[in-house]
Amino acid sequence: MGNRIRIKLGVLVGLFLITCVFIYSRKEIPHQNKLPLKAYFQSIGNYKAIRHIELVNDHITMLKLDDYVYTDYEGPDGKVNLYIGYYYTANKAYAAHSPLTCYPSQGWEITRKPTTHTLEIGPHTIHYEEIITSLGEERELVIYWYQSYLQTNTQIYQNKIDMGFNNLINKTEQHAFVRVSIPLQHLPKKNKKRGAENFIHQFYPQFIDFIIGSTV
Repeated sequence: MGNRIRIKLGVLVGLFLITCVFIYSRKEIPHQNKLPLKAYFQSIGNYKAIRHIELVNDHITMLKLDDYVYTDYEGPDGKVNLYIGYYYTANKAYAAHSPLTCYPSQGWEITRKPTTHTLEIGPHTIHYEEIITSLGEERELVIYWYQSYLQTNTQIYQNKIDMGFNNLINKTEQHAFVRVSIPLQHLPKKNKKRGAENFIHQFYPQFIDFIIGSTV
């Protein structure tokens, strides 16, 4: 009985490894006919871009970005910053950096540990994590998630599983890391949380349109 179980496990592991090799050895050709993210998200609902932040080449190389947007917006709930690191191939699955890593490396302190939440937007569910960070007098509410085609998750290993599924079923390797941050000065955190969710409600349908094939 024990040998039979070991044989079955060996077969399953072998099939899993073969599937992984097949999935992650394929190379998806980047969608050159898509608008750059910066142009596509020049405005989001009633939020207008007020500043595009350019990453230095070293950061673009480190993050292995195919495209990105890093922009401050002004809207009815005040200012909000959006960062999207976008990828067209599954071999960059571990390139995105969680705020839990990159914020402390830039001197920010995480003053509230991550909590996991969901947000329903039409037919879509966003699974995201939320933290509060501080640097001197500055404090930010930070919301972030991994996006694999139309699926969202909060863990990079789950993101890789989702990418494998989408490669097989939807024939795409597109994935992204999304971060929304809002300064917490002058207003209670609960008001800022509402403002962040209002922004995401306007942003996310536009983001889905970009993912599924909006072109120049």
